[in-house]
Amino acid sequence: MKRFNYLFAALVAFALIATACGGDDDTSELGLVSADTLTVCSEIPYEPFEFEADGEYTGFDIDVINAIADELGLEPNVVSTGFTAITSGSAMAANQCDIAASAITITADREEAIDFADPYFDADQSLLVKTDSGYASLDDLVGKNLGVQSGTTGEEYATANNPGAEIVSYENGGDLFLALEAGAIDGILQDLPVNGYRTIADSSVAVVATYPTGEQYGFAVAEEGKEALLEAVNDALATLRDNGKYDEIHEKWFG
Repeated sequence: MKRFNYLFAALVAFALIATACGGDDDTSELGLVSADTLTVCSEIPYEPFEFEADGEYTGFDIDVINAIADELGLEPNVVSTGFTAITSGSAMAANQCDIAASAITITADREEAIDFADPYFDADQSLLVKTDSGYASLDDLVGKNLGVQSGTTGEEYATANNPGAEIVSYENGGDLFLALEAGAIDGILQDLPVNGYRTIADSSVAVVATYPTGEQYGFAVAEEGKEALLEAVNDALATLRDNGKYDEIHEKWFG
């Protein structure tokens, strides 16, 4: 009888521990790469959305995804990843991360490879050139070199609306500004918030044309098997909008 009592007590204790571990904050159903951690893929740098400063990753996307992780009771961990690996879904399929936050425009083509959370940011395309170049639009770049980042909607727009420029694609978005400074390209066609943010720190460049495209950014997860995570992220994003936290982050980065 005593042995039975010991066994019963042990079972009760185990049940209590399991209940405590599986309470309201349980995230096991999210299928995370690492327990209690929201692992985030991001192509860095892409200011002001994601970049490194003082040894840490920061930016609008980083602040928003960190706030989402906090709402979910998770510790965020950002992993620098190539943009193509993100938009193709290969990074998530290889379990490099749970979700991607990298100023990713939601498109029908990308939705064939990845699933998007609800839109969280609106953007258009733009043309950035040297302030003393004399260029005012894409039409002025006939026979010139137009820089874009490969695999982006900026590259798609430049290709579809090319007046006769030589399109030069770069894998890393940060390399575009270096190429413009070095004279390897004559203009940059990419998202307006990124080009516009560049002009704040560098008076030698200017946005001379804006092209309305009605793009929307979304956080991305694997095409299949992440339905619970997607729902949780959408709920957290809605909470951030309702409680004003999203607006605080937006004002911090965009005024």
